[in-house]
Order: sequence, then structure tokens, then C-alpha cells
Amino acid sequence: MTRINFTKKRLVLISIFLSIFVIGTVMILIIPISVKSTYGQTVQTTDGVTISFSVFEPKRTGLNKKAVILGHGAMSNKKMMKGFAIELAAAGFVAVTLDFRGHGQSTGESSRGSMTSDIDAIITYLNSRSDIDTNSLGYFGFSMGGFPGIQMVNSSTNFKCFIGTATWLPTGLRKGDSVNPLNILMIVGRFDELITPENLKIGLSDYTGIPTTDLDVNKLYGSFQDGNASMIYLDDNSNHVLADWDPDAIRETRNFVMNTFPDVKPIDENFYANIRLVILFIQLLSGFGFFFLIVDPLSKLLLKPKEEEVFKIQMENVSIRSLSIKALVYSLLLGLPGILMFVPIILILYVPIAGFVSALLFGQAFGFLILLWRLGKKNDISLVSILKKPFQGSRNNLIRQFLLGIILAVISFIIIYLSGGLNYMGLIPSLVKIPWLFLVFPIIFIIFMIFSLLVQGILQNKFDRGIKDLVKVSLLQFGILFLYWFTYLFIISLVMNSFYYFGSFLPLAIPMFLLVSALSTIIYQKSGNTISGAIVIALIFTLLVCTMSSYQSGVNFIMGFLR
Repeated sequence: MTRINFTKKRLVLISIFLSIFVIGTVMILIIPISVKSTYGQTVQTTDGVTISFSVFEPKRTGLNKKAVILGHGAMSNKKMMKGFAIELAAAGFVAVTLDFRGHGQSTGESSRGSMTSDIDAIITYLNSRSDIDTNSLGYFGFSMGGFPGIQMVNSSTNFKCFIGTATWLPTGLRKGDSVNPLNILMIVGRFDELITPENLKIGLSDYTGIPTTDLDVNKLYGSFQDGNASMIYLDDNSNHVLADWDPDAIRETRNFVMNTFPDVKPIDENFYANIRLVILFIQLLSGFGFFFLIVDPLSKLLLKPKEEEVFKIQMENVSIRSLSIKALVYSLLLGLPGILMFVPIILILYVPIAGFVSALLFGQAFGFLILLWRLGKKNDISLVSILKKPFQGSRNNLIRQFLLGIILAVISFIIIYLSGGLNYMGLIPSLVKIPWLFLVFPIIFIIFMIFSLLVQGILQNKFDRGIKDLVKVSLLQFGILFLYWFTYLFIISLVMNSFYYFGSFLPLAIPMFLLVSALSTIIYQKSGNTISGAIVIALIFTLLVCTMSSYQSGVNFIMGFLR
């Protein structure tokens, strides 16, 4: 009787979580209802590169619409500009987000010198539409996306405003006036690792003629009527990477564009950035609530009758505390040799960010390998035997483990893509990057299999199987992963004399490692092996880092560290 009630309860909870996720997915795609979104558009550059872009515009007819082009930063793509684009569209503008060449879903190799051609291609698209006034354009550039934007607005009077977020403001810009306006807004986070208000004041001083010592942040200089309004907005709540989604930055951008084009009437006065973040949180919470609830029935369905015992490595002579400390110490001390061993792989990759992330992960995995070897030696177990242990058993069971992992990986991908991937990050790489997935995926799979040998195979088996103990194991695994990541990113930043990578990767590492720890812990408990969990984690990591990575030579990427 208890078994039946439990099953009914699970079915009810699964239905509730799935329903909430579906409702949230629909809401985040249609809000605001006054905005029309067109995805998956492409246009060709003059040198034959296919540029992927999306269009967000008000659901109203008319002519002479004003358009704003939005350019993303490095390790970024057009999906990260969606929040800005939606608010601009609600304000009455046609907002176009593009993937620069070698990024997102655009083809070609990343090249800063050619990015103006990518913007020209978008202008060609805008010129093909009879309802858009291409003599009155705006440009928004985030970080790297600011460089080609500056060149465009400096050479074409068709651009009436430039908004730069987490990017530089050079000297020598054309001066705006009432005939040919050029209004400039520079947004910088208080915790930005690359840009400071003092950096921006040099360019603003050149533009306004006011000494840098007399310039203040959050103060407007010039006027929109005279076509030379300019300001540095200091955002108190963001760093370099988080400005991609910061509501204050989005609001300031929208208001500045509206003031540049006062004749454009908004179709929706509401501000949706905060609402969309709430929906995202609900989506992820309900989506993974659904995911974790179906792991157990799927495991029973695919792995029953269960012929093999739960995979575990017996290490009775080491305590939880001792093992946790050793795992962290070994990974910190041996991480650098592991990273250096991985450098040749980075050199051959044309998705260098994926290589960089994999190198850091492999550094920790190398430390874990040495620790496993030492522990095995004390217990008369060879390292080879430890590495083979998850794959021992019947062929039928291994096939079922892999099948379970593939199914769970697809479900988790759908959850993440329909929430964060489609609206905030982007998780589908371009066609030119697809072949590299087949190299990156097995690398990351092997890395997380090594992680799970230590954490799940030994550490988790020292805890009980209750919910509280699962939470303890997950948090312990997160702590080991995060402290290593934090330390090495900090060291890299000190060596490079720049905290760009520290500030860019750390905010993303926290939710990713929390997710990794929860997934590996729960899937292991339900499946009795680490294979399925490693497949799920490897797929998510591979798609994320390959989409974030620009398509460029690994050699050029490494040289960037040495300059």
C-alpha cells in the first residue's frame, strides 16, 4: 500500500513540476506580447561568411522605423543580448542581435578586423526592408562588440547613438551636432575587471572638451537636442560578464535610445527584465525538479532486472574528512602539471575556450588520478583496476547505463535550452564547430568519470542514502570543485595582471558546479554507476563551452596569454 501511495505522489509531483516548466517556457517566449521575435535569420557578408541574427520588433505596422544593432562580446553570442533587444523592441525599435563571425551560430573564423563586415551585412538586411529608416540607426556594443561599433559610428552619420557596455571609449570620435547627432552612453560595472570610469573619462574628455578631473559618472553632458549627449553610467551591481544581463544596464540603454529618438513612441511602457529573471528561476527550479523525479523510474525501467551490484570502491582506511582534504590538496598541487600536459590539445582545437575550460578541469582530474593511485596502493588495488571498475559487468548492463545517460542528457539539455539557453546563453554551436564536439565531448566525459571515481565511488559511499546525506555529498563535491577553480583562476589572473578570466568564469562556474554536483550525486544513487551521470554532465559542458568559444586557432589563443 505504501508503495502505491508513493508512486501516486511521485506522479503528481512530476505532473506539477512539468506543468510549471511548460507554462514558464511559454511565458518567457511570449513576454512581452507586444513584441514580435524572429529567430534563425541569416545573411551573407561580402567575403562569404554566414552571419546568424535574430530580430525583435514591435507588433505594429508603419514606415521609417528606427533600428538598433546589438553586438555581443567575446565568449558570448546573440542570445546574451536578448534582454536588451526585447526592451528596445517594446520601446518601439527594431532590435537586431547578431553572432559575429566565429561566434554562436555564425560561420567563419573569429577576426576582430572583419567584424565591421558582419555589421555591414546586418545593415544590408535592414536596407532590404522598406519599413526601416537606415539613415537613423543606433548601435549597442558589449565588450568586444564595442570595437567594430565604434568604427561604424565614427565613419557613418547614419548612426545617431552609440551605447557601449563594458567596453572602451577611444579618442578621436566624430563630434555629434543637431544635424548629424552622435549621442554616447558608456555603461561600466563597479566591479568590472577590465574597464574603469577613469579609463572612459579619457575618451569622454576628448569628446566633450571637458578635463577628466571635472567629469563625473551618472551625469549627462551635452544634450539630445544638440545631438551630443554623453554620459558614463556606473552600474553598482555588475562586473564585466554580468552586465550582459543586468537590469539596470538594460534600463539605461533603453532610456538613452528613447531620448535619442524622441519621435518613436513606445508600444509598452513596462520593464520586463526583472520579470523574465523570475520566470527563468521558476523554469529551472521546476525543470530540474521534474528531472530529478524521473531519474529513479527511468533507472528502474532501463536497469531492471539489476544483475550487477552498485559500483563502489572500498577504501575503509580513509575518513570522509581526510579524503576531502586530500582531494583538494592533491588537485591544487598537481593541477598545474595537469594543465601543462593538456596544452598540446588546446593548440589543435579550434574552439579554444572549450580547450581552456577542459585544461582547468583536467588539472584537477590529474590530481585526483594521483590520489586514487596512492589510495589504491595502500589498499592493494591497482590504478588500472580502479579505472576499469565502472565498466565491469555484463555487456547488457553497460549498454543500458549508456542508454540511460543519453536519455537523461537529452532531457537535461531540453530543460536548460528552453530556459537559459534560448533566452540568456545559447547552447547550440555553429555548423563549423560541430566536428569539434566529437573531440571535446569524450575528453570532458573522461574527466568527469575520473571525478566520479573519487567522489561517488569512494566518498559518497561513506554517507547514508538519505536526502540530507545526498545534500552533504553534493555540497562537499561542489566545494572541492569550486575551491580548485577559484584558486587557479585567481593565479592565472595574477600572472596575466588582469582579472578578466576570474570575473568571467567564476559567476558561471558557481551554478554549473552546483548542477554538476547534484546531477552526479543523484544519478549515481539511482543508477548504481557513474557512467550515466558523466554522460549528462559532459553533454551540458560540451555544448556550453563550444557555443561560448570563438572559432579560432588554439595557437592564437595561447599567444594571447603570452602577450
